[in-house]
Amino acid sequence: MDKKVNYLGILFSIIVAGVFSLNPFSLPLAQSTVLWIMIFCGMMWFTEAIPLHVTALLAPFLLVVFAGITMKAAFNPFFDPVVVLLLGGFIMAVAMHKHGLDEKIAYAFINTIGHTPSRFLLGIMLVAAFLSMWMTNTATTALLIPIAIVVLKANKMHPLKSSYAKSVILGIAYAATIGGMGTLIGSTPNVIVAKFLGDHGIKLSFIDWMYYALPLVILLIPIAWVLLQFIFPPEKKDLKIRRMSSKLNSRHRGVLAIFTLTVFLWLTTQIHGYSASLVAVVPIILLYVFGLLNTDDFSKAHWPALMLFGGGLALGSAIIAVGLDLTMATAMNIVVFGQPLWIIFALIILFSIALTLVASNTAAASILVPVAIPLAAGLGVDLKIIALLAALGVSLDFVVPVGTPPSTIAYASGYIHVKDMAKAGIILALISIGLLTALAMVYWV
Repeated sequence: MDKKVNYLGILFSIIVAGVFSLNPFSLPLAQSTVLWIMIFCGMMWFTEAIPLHVTALLAPFLLVVFAGITMKAAFNPFFDPVVVLLLGGFIMAVAMHKHGLDEKIAYAFINTIGHTPSRFLLGIMLVAAFLSMWMTNTATTALLIPIAIVVLKANKMHPLKSSYAKSVILGIAYAATIGGMGTLIGSTPNVIVAKFLGDHGIKLSFIDWMYYALPLVILLIPIAWVLLQFIFPPEKKDLKIRRMSSKLNSRHRGVLAIFTLTVFLWLTTQIHGYSASLVAVVPIILLYVFGLLNTDDFSKAHWPALMLFGGGLALGSAIIAVGLDLTMATAMNIVVFGQPLWIIFALIILFSIALTLVASNTAAASILVPVAIPLAAGLGVDLKIIALLAALGVSLDFVVPVGTPPSTIAYASGYIHVKDMAKAGIILALISIGLLTALAMVYWV
């Protein structure tokens, strides 16, 4: 549902950006201009003054009018190859949902793992994590929370009152966010870092990304599961859960075959040599050739998310074009210079999480990843590691509803208070910082 225009949010964004337009840091004019545009768009995203994708289109408009960025440079990112990659993932999600394959997968997992509260929570979290690797974590959360609510209502677990209901709703959101970090297409910050590293001659294939990120997913899911049960213990010992037939019809099998082929091609990009973005076109073509989608279905792809991603890329490109990334990296370098490597890593992750309090994780990644490039050079640290820390760090905000889209959807369900999310989210975020730092030190370096 579209929200009304938040005029106070627009006014607040203008005031904050206006302060930075006065150039308090005495930056060159081009850098100062891009900085206030970045701040203004960040505040607009934070306050949701207008729909996020509209702000994303406002970003290149302001860059052209005020910062002297060319039309081509400002708007090319909206159909960057990584946007094609995301589009392929979105269309696959549309096909799975249209034919009910996503719901069958969800119930198959849940019925296999068991009906006790502990096992149901684990099952639905594993489903959320798995699906979020291949479709957006936003779509996964939107799919699974209604399924969970059906189970909660059947067991008379009421919104805001049931301790177990809180663990289930938060478990879905957290697992979807965590799972989205596991593959290149799982979350938009992932493709942002892959694009910027590619622009600097460092290629990250689909399987390369999984090598770095999948261990974090595997470790965080059981930790989140145990933590949620400790903070929000269940009131019942058994649950009533509807069984669904596991039989697949021809359309289920067709979508599943195309999905399997696409994943196989993504995992073997280093063998056949075609990029993940080009592979993402394959399911779009096949789904239409075999009549599994029609023209109307194309409009159901998450176009606002694609626009948001394009706007984030446009801002990131402008930051590099005017040298603002170097200026910001120098400032960060002063803060972390001389610190042990593990403290540097932890601070980068902490800053990434903090930035998502004022911007979406897509926007935060668009701002941070360009800065990570000169920062890595200044610290003498592998660029790939710094960029990966920034990209994964912006997906570790479990504290507030605006942190990630799954958290927003979980809060909108009406089953949790903000304080419930903060109670579990702060602990999980702190654990995540330590875990990602340790992973980078032991596994990546």
